[in-house]
Amino acid sequence: MIKTAVVLAGGKGVRLRPLTLTTPKPLLPVGNKPILDHILGLLVSKGFEKIIVAVNYLGHKILSHLFEKYLDSGIEILAPRISPEDTADAVRKLSPFIDEDFIVTMGDVITNMDLRVFADFHERKNALASIALIEVSSVRDFGAVILDSNGRAIHFVEKPLPYEWYTATVAYATSRRRFMQPYANLANSGFYAFKLEILDILRDNPHLMDFGRHVFPWLLENGLEVLGWSAEGAYWIDVGRPDTYLTANADLLEGLAYPLAPYGRNEGGIWLGENTVISESSVVNPPVAIGDGVRVQENAVIGPYAVIGNSVDVGKYSRVYKSVVMDACTLEDQTIIMNSVLAKNILVRKGASVKDSVVGESSVIEEGFAVGPGSVLAPKSLFAGKVGAK
Repeated sequence: MIKTAVVLAGGKGVRLRPLTLTTPKPLLPVGNKPILDHILGLLVSKGFEKIIVAVNYLGHKILSHLFEKYLDSGIEILAPRISPEDTADAVRKLSPFIDEDFIVTMGDVITNMDLRVFADFHERKNALASIALIEVSSVRDFGAVILDSNGRAIHFVEKPLPYEWYTATVAYATSRRRFMQPYANLANSGFYAFKLEILDILRDNPHLMDFGRHVFPWLLENGLEVLGWSAEGAYWIDVGRPDTYLTANADLLEGLAYPLAPYGRNEGGIWLGENTVISESSVVNPPVAIGDGVRVQENAVIGPYAVIGNSVDVGKYSRVYKSVVMDACTLEDQTIIMNSVLAKNILVRKGASVKDSVVGESSVIEEGFAVGPGSVLAPKSLFAGKVGAK
């Protein structure tokens, strides 16, 4: 049974800036739990005993998190600091720590796919490489895979335009007569399983940097088998942009990624942390997640689809919905936060509002001013209607 998992957690999360300018993407909270913790919890629950986390960008923050949370957990977690060019290069540089067949996961997606079933499929089929595939409405933002009737990968297309994908699927269906689903939008999830021998291939071919763009096409060109495994029915989302980040939080509140769940005890769709005080005159509309040490003052309205981090102060007559407010924020009286993401340690002064926007860490929104829609404030911005918005 495969017991080793490699978690790739070194990406810069460029599309999520300004949030990722100060926090590595794997540590961004979804449902008040870091994305990385959702993945690690999933791996542990499925019997993976050795977890190797590849860290790079803002790696010291990930290392500190792992040290603080998992040092005494009984889980074997290694976190070598590496500087890879891409996904396959990361595994290449981690090869000294891998001594058996293994799986590779992304540290910046939310999924509930059964990774034990995936690993067992890979072992049973005795393939060199297997790819977990998800069916999506459009493959335009993903690496797409064409399978034959036996589930073998026969072609890869990276982020194809609709006409490119149609042409490719029809061409393979016509020429090979063994294409299983000519119009299925099967996307590469970024979750892989490998025999140990893949490490020799990576060492001998240092030009292979990315699994989707380089390694898998190279394997096919050299007559080596790559299998596709359908994560049918699984939840999977690439938390790559502010809109998908908000969607992931909302979906977790809805229970769509079960057994993944927000932090806290669930009281009728309201997840509550410890030492949180909510005024009796306030209204909390589920689904909502509220972290530790939060104070919600009189006549405030929270939710639906609000995630409030730890040590947040929500002032009187304030409103927060369809938004994520991270740790240590202060929302003074009569503020409105709607369809937005607030990073840590933000001060929103009395009567100000943030709508359809993203605010970087340690920013200040001055009294009475409105941010949005579509504003993006860099960390430590001072917003008084003139600076910071783009």
